[in-house]
Amino acid sequence: MRITVLGAAGATGRRVVEQLLAHGHTVHGTVRTAAQADGLRRKDVETAIVDLAAPTPSFVDAFRESEAVVNTAATRSMNKREAELIDHHGIVAAVDAAVTAGVKRWVQLSMWGTADPSRLPGYLRDTARAKLAADDRLGHSGLNWTVVRPPWLTDNAPTGLVTVGDEVEEGSLSRDDLAAVLVTALDNPATFHRAFEVTGGGRPISDALDSLTDR
Repeated sequence: MRITVLGAAGATGRRVVEQLLAHGHTVHGTVRTAAQADGLRRKDVETAIVDLAAPTPSFVDAFRESEAVVNTAATRSMNKREAELIDHHGIVAAVDAAVTAGVKRWVQLSMWGTADPSRLPGYLRDTARAKLAADDRLGHSGLNWTVVRPPWLTDNAPTGLVTVGDEVEEGSLSRDDLAAVLVTALDNPATFHRAFEVTGGGRPISDALDSLTDR
């Protein structure tokens, strides 16, 4: 399968790229700078420079011929304006471009607590609202969508164990395990048209995702 990874050079994105390549997929990565693109090309990853802060009609080209998208892109700022610019409007522009390009499947990395920002500390609520607006647009896009909402992320070694559900305890999750959840969700029907929270520990990833049908 040909898969576009938004934010392919990021801490989570590069793990998603590596896992997709290990599964035999063709990966097309979007990055913000030429230097990031050079790093991905050394892994035989096709690249495109995409600035979510300044969407253009050429966005569509980043998704052409891809069957699916894994979105790991996000602003690193807790600033409300930046969150609205990238986590909301930038992602919405990318979703619309993917629809125009004929993409069928989209797996979205969101954030724990976005469905109810009151569960979050105040400094994260603007970001959560921006992400929720993008998640909602994705849900009405006509794409076969999945929204994954992880808690605090770590660089710890993966355990292969997670807990998922509409709402779960916050906890933490390794980036490697998060990447595995995003990649495994791509072709797991239990995650289709589904938003869920995920945290570390519990059940093997495939079993945990399969349990999403038990609702």
